[in-house]
Amino acid sequence: MQKPSKIHLRYVRLPDQVMDLYDVLIYRSKRIIVGRSQVTSAHSVMFDGELVLASGFQIVYFELMGKWFTVGKIRDLQGRHTGYYCDIVTPPRLLKGGGIELTDLFLDLWVSKDLRYMVLDEDELENALQKRWISKRLYDKAKEQLRKLVDVVGRGRFPPYHVKYLERKLSL
Repeated sequence: MQKPSKIHLRYVRLPDQVMDLYDVLIYRSKRIIVGRSQVTSAHSVMFDGELVLASGFQIVYFELMGKWFTVGKIRDLQGRHTGYYCDIVTPPRLLKGGGIELTDLFLDLWVSKDLRYMVLDEDELENALQKRWISKRLYDKAKEQLRKLVDVVGRGRFPPYHVKYLERKLSL
C-alpha cells in the first residue's frame, strides 16, 4: 500500500508562534492546494446550539493561491459535514521543498451548510493591532478581506468555484 503524499504547511500566528504541520496532500495545482488533517486547536465553535468545530474533527482545507483566505470543510467525529471554517490569512507563500507558509490575520468566519455565517475573533484582531503585532495596513486588509468573503457568502457564491468543483470531483 502506497503511503499518502504529505504537504508541509507552516502556519504563522503573530507575534511569535509558528506551527509546522505535515498533513495529507489530496490535490495540488498552480491555483489550489488541498490537504487533510484533524483539528488540534482547543478552540471550538458553537453555531445554533450545535458543536460544529472541535479538536479531533476532520478538516479538508483548500489553500487558494493568491487569496487572503482559506476554506476548511469540517466534519464531526461521526463524519457529518458541519460547515466551513475560513481563516483570513496572508496569501500562501511557497517554501523550498514545495510546502506553503501563511500568516494568520486573526479574523475567522464560520459558514454553515445553508450559508448562514458568524464572524469570529474580531477581538483578537483588535488586540493584535493594539499590541502592534500587525500593522495598520494588515489590519485594514484583514477587515477588507472579511467584508469581501461575507459578500460572497451573502450572494450565495460560497464556497468559491474551485472549492466547490474539487469537492465534487474528489468526493470531499
